[in-house]
Amino acid sequence: MKSDFVILWEAHRGGGGKELPESTPASFEYGWRLGGIPEADVNSTRDGVLMSLHDGTLDRTARFLKPEWRGKPISELDSAEVRSVDIGSEMWPNQRVPSIDELIARLRDDPDKEIIIDYKSAPLQQLADLIHAGGVARQVTLATTDETVAAEFRRLAPDVRIKIWIGGSRGDIMNRFREFAARGFGGFEQVQLHLAHEGGGGWPFRLTREDIREALDRTAAAGVLLQLFVMEFNREELFALLDLGVRSFAVDYPHRFTLLTAEYEAAKSWK
Repeated sequence: MKSDFVILWEAHRGGGGKELPESTPASFEYGWRLGGIPEADVNSTRDGVLMSLHDGTLDRTARFLKPEWRGKPISELDSAEVRSVDIGSEMWPNQRVPSIDELIARLRDDPDKEIIIDYKSAPLQQLADLIHAGGVARQVTLATTDETVAAEFRRLAPDVRIKIWIGGSRGDIMNRFREFAARGFGGFEQVQLHLAHEGGGGWPFRLTREDIREALDRTAAAGVLLQLFVMEFNREELFALLDLGVRSFAVDYPHRFTLLTAEYEAAKSWK
């Protein structure tokens, strides 16, 4: 019995940030082992090392932080100082901020691994050079909300896929999506819409069923992958999105997501 049910999914902030400490070596391996594509945010240190850290500072993710480093951007810290900080948890201690170099090395070790790099603050030329030097361009997707950044990176690294993400209110998302679609999605390969809870009338999400159907139809017609970043979900909510035909997600709860998608596939494929 062969199934054609394929779901592509992103482990937001490394391995999700809810089930393991975000953007740590353990969380990246967790996302890969579950079959997802981890997302690595990128910021640069004072000595020019690109590191996978969502925030500009270590305040939120550090277990223990020197008082003089609190509130200090990592652009004002050396990479050795950043790496000295434990960003794990009580259950998962001794986790360090990984460098983009280290993540690229993991891709180079295993051509089946992929990664999404969400651009925050780093020299684009340096990032492109690291990817080219590692020979992993076809395993990388650059994510950004800034089409100017995306266009420049397409020039620097034409083999890297580009994903534009769109968040905000329902009106903000759909207005920008429609304008983006009218321009052929900028020639980029993927678009991600943020799907927060804010529904009514029996539908829990900010975007309506009709919004999602429209987005699916317009991306499919253009040969572009539509991804929904589902910030929270339960069984019924995820199944409803799958029933609409959504097949690419970004999630904060990889384990829950894989369990529920396995249940959904079993119900559809096993007779």
